[in-house]
Amino acid sequence: MECSEAGRASAGLTQANKRENDKSQKPDFSAYFSLENNPLIDIVSAKYHSEDFTLTRTHYITGRLWLMCIFFAITVPMFSFFDFVTLPVEQAQSLMLARGLLSVSLFLLAYILKQQVSVTLVRGVMGLAFLLPTLFYLFTMLSFASAQAGEVPAIFAMMPYLIIAMSGLFPLTINGGLILIGIVFVPFASFELGQVTDSYWPLFNAMWLFVLFSGISLWLQTAQLSMLMKLYRESTVDPLTKLINRRVLMRMAEQEQQHCLQYGLSFSVIMFDLDRFKRINDEYGHLVGDKVLLMAANVMKRELSRSDIIARFGGEEFVAILPGINLEHAIHIAERIAKTIRAESLMLDSGDLIRVTASIGVTQYQPHENIEQTLKRVDDLLYHAKDNGRDRVISDSQIS
Repeated sequence: MECSEAGRASAGLTQANKRENDKSQKPDFSAYFSLENNPLIDIVSAKYHSEDFTLTRTHYITGRLWLMCIFFAITVPMFSFFDFVTLPVEQAQSLMLARGLLSVSLFLLAYILKQQVSVTLVRGVMGLAFLLPTLFYLFTMLSFASAQAGEVPAIFAMMPYLIIAMSGLFPLTINGGLILIGIVFVPFASFELGQVTDSYWPLFNAMWLFVLFSGISLWLQTAQLSMLMKLYRESTVDPLTKLINRRVLMRMAEQEQQHCLQYGLSFSVIMFDLDRFKRINDEYGHLVGDKVLLMAANVMKRELSRSDIIARFGGEEFVAILPGINLEHAIHIAERIAKTIRAESLMLDSGDLIRVTASIGVTQYQPHENIEQTLKRVDDLLYHAKDNGRDRVISDSQIS
């Protein structure tokens, strides 16, 4: 499927409106706000997590979820031996059938996880992976309906709490953890409420214990999430500018390429290089050079939309990917950024005033080319800008 001109024009208008809305909201949440500050809101909800971090977390969860499904799919039927040893034959046979159904279901979930990984799919599989053991618990408790509370084996009575404890294996937000707890809690609480006769104390004790296990599990989930975010930030975000690094940019560029092919959209790429930056480092030192890089990065964060992808590509080079933006619009954005950088200044303690300019290349992704070709073309345009006097924007349209 090629990126049609009509599709690009429509996407450009839609994206232009979206960019204005994004920029008006930008003081609160930039595209990588969560990765810079790791605030409470990112522990509560995944709403402001970057797409790349969401995919990384999904793959991490998938590995653990698959292992959990396989482990219990194998071990659950094995406990039928103890059922036949300790329970009446008829009850043990019914439990063996239930164990078999649960085992087959878990194997099926593990198989699904190996076929395809997506955020929605993994969420659905995780919900089922915790709901099915809960339904097995209800079946087992109904099989003990005529038994007194003290006669129910502890391994069955404690099952809901063990299920909740297993959720502590996963790096979930508080919202995600509460949803998972709710999947277990609703059937469990409904059953316990139906068991109330003369006294509510057994119900109170069961609910209190469930809340205790849930609280511990939530703490484990959010602690894992915080650690995963910290490790992700250290491996993918430039510590000086707080922009993503080259490796993440390449992954996200490939995702944009797939969007283009799938939906008939397009995107533009802008590459920036600060002019005579080596001279600043040599004359004023690397600490001043770092301040200049940070100043330029802050300009790009202000001028670009929250939906854009901005990265420090290496040294004094920066790259921005603009989803849904055509070449003409991208040139206008690049010229605006060049003007803003030109107007910025850095006052040193010595009283010296440093001003910088940027050479900029702009190109638009062409259907069916690989990302390396797109980046090579925009890099050539950038150096064409340098060869023609620096402090200018050069695009495909000017070369062709």
